[in-house]
Amino acid sequence: MIIVYRVVALLLFSLVYIIGLVGNGLLMFIVFRQKKLHTVPNLLVVSLALGDFLFVLFCVPFGAVAYSLKYYPFSTFYCRFENFIINLSLGVSIFSLLALSADRYKIIAKPFSSHASGSSIKLKLIVTCIWLLSACLALPETIYSGLMVETKQSPDNTTIQLIYCWSPNKDELLINSTFMITRQILRLFIYYLMPLMLISIFYFLIAKTLLQKKDVIYSPSFSSRSLHRNSMHEESHSLNKNIRPSQDHVSNHPRKNTLNQDLKKTKQLRTRHKVGKTVLFLCLVFFICWLPKQLHDLYWFIGVLVYARKWNHFWQTNKTLALILTYIYSCINPFALYFLSSTFRHFYKRYLCFWSNKTCCSQRNLIEHKQRRRTQELMATNESKRRSSANNTTITVYYDLNRITTSNYSQQLRP
Repeated sequence: MIIVYRVVALLLFSLVYIIGLVGNGLLMFIVFRQKKLHTVPNLLVVSLALGDFLFVLFCVPFGAVAYSLKYYPFSTFYCRFENFIINLSLGVSIFSLLALSADRYKIIAKPFSSHASGSSIKLKLIVTCIWLLSACLALPETIYSGLMVETKQSPDNTTIQLIYCWSPNKDELLINSTFMITRQILRLFIYYLMPLMLISIFYFLIAKTLLQKKDVIYSPSFSSRSLHRNSMHEESHSLNKNIRPSQDHVSNHPRKNTLNQDLKKTKQLRTRHKVGKTVLFLCLVFFICWLPKQLHDLYWFIGVLVYARKWNHFWQTNKTLALILTYIYSCINPFALYFLSSTFRHFYKRYLCFWSNKTCCSQRNLIEHKQRRRTQELMATNESKRRSSANNTTITVYYDLNRITTSNYSQQLRP
């Protein structure tokens, strides 16, 4: 039974390793290859994917070997390097998600501002700060980590030495209850509670902004009706002042531009709201996947090591679940983007299904053609309604003027 359990664990590790490398690597390749994807959220997603890619590359295969054995088979150097990569990836993930949430609030609070308003230098500075901050926070765990040897007696009275990669590995630190409690509380606050509170605040402000500005969030029907009423008012006013049919022809072009801008803003708003939902989903996935790990570390380092609480079957199950979810999280973001973003879905199909690339591209072109056709039909319908209303107004005004002229002429002919 133990052999079957280890084989299943190795298969799961192998699956996570392959999917994580291919998924995150392809995600970074797609964004850097396609210039139109060089936006603020996509580049932050690349930072997120790079952190997961490093975690999968350096931690998953060696973690699989250590997990299948009863001891840690690698050196002290790699033990410290593995702890550095784990904490670096954790920091990059959570701080990138925090920056994404702040960017979504900025975009939705100012819906018609340019999406590329932030300069590339500013974006590079933000990403650099995220990685430097994550590296600095990972250094203490790297310094205090190392190998620990535990000696046990087997049932046949033979001595067994168990080797673990542990952080911290100093006995004077492990017995220092103040240090252990402070360390774990700070880790819980920095890597989980503080980002959770800030991201919740950002999305609360986003929801509040959307509720306050629901009247300015355009829909195509609302935009066309409002534009139609404004154009009718302007045309009737101009006809009452002076009937010039040529002016109506001249004003067609700016009104068509206004309609195009209105439709563009509508599409922009829908795209930004969809990106906001995608970022919210990525944040929820992170907090769900890392919750068992945070609970495990809190109970183990404070409850067991400091207060000598019992380690029961519940916490052993929670430890296994935490291990599975933290490894799954490193490869789940590409799947989330595939199902939530039609753009990334298209490019994933394009590069993964290269043998059917022509079919994927033809389907994409068909969808874009249908969207352009619906937009043109909407514009043509609104334009025909506007012209019909303008012609009716013109005929009515001409009829009234002719009736007034005829009446005046008849009065002059009376003796």
